[in-house]
Amino acid sequence: MTTSFRPLGTIVQLLEELGHEVTYAYDDLVFVNDNDFLLQFDNAGPALSLFFNQSCPKQNAEQIEQSIIPAGDRMGISIVKKGHYTVVAQTDENLRIEFFNN
Repeated sequence: MTTSFRPLGTIVQLLEELGHEVTYAYDDLVFVNDNDFLLQFDNAGPALSLFFNQSCPKQNAEQIEQSIIPAGDRMGISIVKKGHYTVVAQTDENLRIEFFNN
């Protein structure tokens, strides 16, 4: 089994510099304080997928996208907008995240 390097510390620093806070990191997902977006580590190199919450206002999404992608580039991390997500409550009190690609 091969585990790829995930530069979580660098991502935390990048997000903090942009005024965001990482609230939770689980496996390959990085959850951000306002829940407008999340990042998912790619299995190949220092790359992340950017997903916006379906309830995130379009203007907020555009502003986040225009700041986070160039900031990632400056730190040597490729961030690519992939689509949207929604969080669905389950009957067993768990949550399920559904992803929708562009």
